[in-house]
Amino acid sequence: MMSWFKHSETPLAANRREVAIRMEAIGGQGANSAGKILSDAAVTGAGYTGCHFASFGSEKRGSPVQSFVRFSPMGAPMRSAFFTTSPDLIVVFHEAMLRMHPGSLAGATASTTLVVNSAKQPGELLFPSGTSFGKIICVDAGAISRTKRCGINAVMLGAMSVAVPEVAQELVVASLEKFFGRLSNQARSRNVAGFRAALGDSHAASFRNEQASLPPGATPLPRMGWVNAPMGGLITNPGNTVLRDHSLSRQGFAPRFEARDCIQCGYCDMLCPDYCFVWDRSGENGAAALKGIDYQFCKGCQKCISVCPTGALSLSAENAIPEGERLRKFPDLDPEALEKKWHSVDWNINYPDEEEEK
Repeated sequence: MMSWFKHSETPLAANRREVAIRMEAIGGQGANSAGKILSDAAVTGAGYTGCHFASFGSEKRGSPVQSFVRFSPMGAPMRSAFFTTSPDLIVVFHEAMLRMHPGSLAGATASTTLVVNSAKQPGELLFPSGTSFGKIICVDAGAISRTKRCGINAVMLGAMSVAVPEVAQELVVASLEKFFGRLSNQARSRNVAGFRAALGDSHAASFRNEQASLPPGATPLPRMGWVNAPMGGLITNPGNTVLRDHSLSRQGFAPRFEARDCIQCGYCDMLCPDYCFVWDRSGENGAAALKGIDYQFCKGCQKCISVCPTGALSLSAENAIPEGERLRKFPDLDPEALEKKWHSVDWNINYPDEEEEK
């Protein structure tokens, strides 16, 4: 969406000439939709100039997603569609992304506001050394989403509205209802309820320097072209099943396995895109037997439920699945330790300059 039209009577709630927002999420959380809704409220609703675009791979659900919104209350042209490297607002759709994707905070400065989906208070969050923000806003979007039975994105839009006074909250509600116009009135009402709940349940605090106490993360981007570009052919953010945590893309619901109804057909495992199912050799004559699900890798796509012929897999609220049913596919490996080790490697090459070579 792009526009250069501006209503002269639009009141300004803040003095920023331009506002740049970057949303960091996992496919399935609705960050792309949230960007469309917010940009529609800013451009069509408030009459600002602005644009929205997103970046994600071919298999979006469970994969990293970035959604970008730029707008200008003062009518500055918004003609570019390049990544926002110096955002006024960074929105992280799941607290675990701060650990899983160190680049989520790239470009943050002392004037940047951070909005995080987290049950913690803003002062409890820790960041790599060298990190700086102006303000941190936390909202437990997962809990609100489950209570209101709405999307994570609707809740995060409410938290964003706290940090973006330039766009009236009612304009965002109107754009949200319009975007979800294809849904039932009940579904639209639930999303609006989630949006409004976030307005009253978001906790803000100023960033304290002592919160930047973790070891520094790897540089997310080369600092200057070929001089320190990553070595060709290396995947510096691997997506293999040992490191990846797809639980971020679920919205409070997951498949639950009932062993007594299982006939060991294996259809679920054949259709599962992320190899979530845990097997062993306890079946008859040493045959493979399905034991359950490793929820670290389950992104909640529910394909396994649709193909199960006996009903051994059913949709359940996550908090109703006991810990004893949460199995580990790799019980001897510590994903967090592996990830920290991987991200501690500096994949950039620093070439000596010509004078040093001589």
